[in-house]
Amino acid sequence: MTVINQLAKWAAETPADWSEVALTRAEHAIEDVVACLVAGAGDEAASRVRHAITSWGEGSSTVVGQRTAVPAPWAALANGTAAHALDYDDIFLPGVTHATAVLFPALLALGEQIDAGGEALLDAYIVGLETQAVVGRGVNRSHYDLGWHATATIGSIGAAAACARLLGLNARRMAHAISLAVSMASGPKVQFGTMAKPFHAGLAAQHAVTAATLAQAGLEGRDTALEGKLGFLALYGGPNPPGWEQVLPRLGKTLAIEELGIMHKLYPCCGSNHLVLDGVLALRRQHGFTADDVAAVNTVIGIGNRRNLMYDDPHDEMQARFSLQYCVAVALLNGSLKLADFTPQAVARPAIRRLLTLTSIRTHDAAQESASWENRLPHSVEIVLKDGREFSITCQHPRGSIHHPFDEADRVQKFRDCCEASLTRESCDALRKDLAKLRKLDNLRTITARLRFDAGGDHGERFSRSQPSAAGVAAL
Repeated sequence: MTVINQLAKWAAETPADWSEVALTRAEHAIEDVVACLVAGAGDEAASRVRHAITSWGEGSSTVVGQRTAVPAPWAALANGTAAHALDYDDIFLPGVTHATAVLFPALLALGEQIDAGGEALLDAYIVGLETQAVVGRGVNRSHYDLGWHATATIGSIGAAAACARLLGLNARRMAHAISLAVSMASGPKVQFGTMAKPFHAGLAAQHAVTAATLAQAGLEGRDTALEGKLGFLALYGGPNPPGWEQVLPRLGKTLAIEELGIMHKLYPCCGSNHLVLDGVLALRRQHGFTADDVAAVNTVIGIGNRRNLMYDDPHDEMQARFSLQYCVAVALLNGSLKLADFTPQAVARPAIRRLLTLTSIRTHDAAQESASWENRLPHSVEIVLKDGREFSITCQHPRGSIHHPFDEADRVQKFRDCCEASLTRESCDALRKDLAKLRKLDNLRTITARLRFDAGGDHGERFSRSQPSAAGVAAL
């Protein structure tokens, strides 16, 4: 059997008998991405996508941040863009993807179209996530380091399997959905720090809906699209992809969501910043220094992380999310990073600009890192104070990972921080309560009814306001 046929047989036929750990982690991931979706709907990139699709017709699927429903592929496109707009959404290490920002918008759009319930959505989510894990383990880290944005490539393939599962396709049709998604897998990392980066997540969600729906209608592709001579591994895999020989025997055993979980972000910026930020903030709390006391911040991070953090001197909020110098400066100055720190005005603050040159970046040895990519090497931070004192720390696992998971208070705080620029506190809490009952919902419109509001579009300024927007309040 080809890789696609093996994947398709499992994805179509495995029983929906998931562990409590898998279901709970899936529920937490969906709660987290809904918060990111509400927050991101007001971003300029998301607003422009919504504006573009308004002339493409009405349909049955909700677009978060507007009142008019649209056809499922366009809702997936808009909501995927919004979910990833602020780079606050989760990270799935086996795929090196922002998994839920693709999976949930695709499944929500298609689920509304076919009147699916919450239990079916969770089942399809778990299947799609595991498909991402298998495909990702076959090509990474070589694929990612070659310059592909795996959220857009691997994400679309896994989400196509999820959508096919939601549609109840058999193994043959499932295989064609995966194959068609391979033909739509695209997204270069050169777009990091621009509107096109979150648009990648939207495209992947749209492509997933499209691939599964077309496969259901009978459109077919080759079942060697992943491992064939001119297939995904050969063209996208980079110089040393591991292949799937060691991966496929694990399929159907311990799920990746059980083994490695999903990392939820504590800070609204590229995940490549997070271990260093954990270290800087821990040292700041422990030793009580301020930004004015610091002479230098010396860091060692991964090679791929350095490539992601490509803006040493950021000039807008999008670039700032991919700037370790900026994020460290905010951490030193404020002792935290908030959504309001990512606006053009925040990036231009003189107090921040003076601190950008403090941070130096070195990277790990390439051979050592390549051998242990799924068990990431730690990042290290050394802070040198002007009085000569030095403090150092090494961070292996970020806050929000299964090693340092969010507790209930963390989840509530992030949900409110994300939602209260658009929704009232009461509506925000009601939405979260509905999401907590996802398994029992017969219809997803219980949730989507709370997501139809007028989001507008700005560069993050909405998070600096102390009160919810009038539009958000009026919508509820």
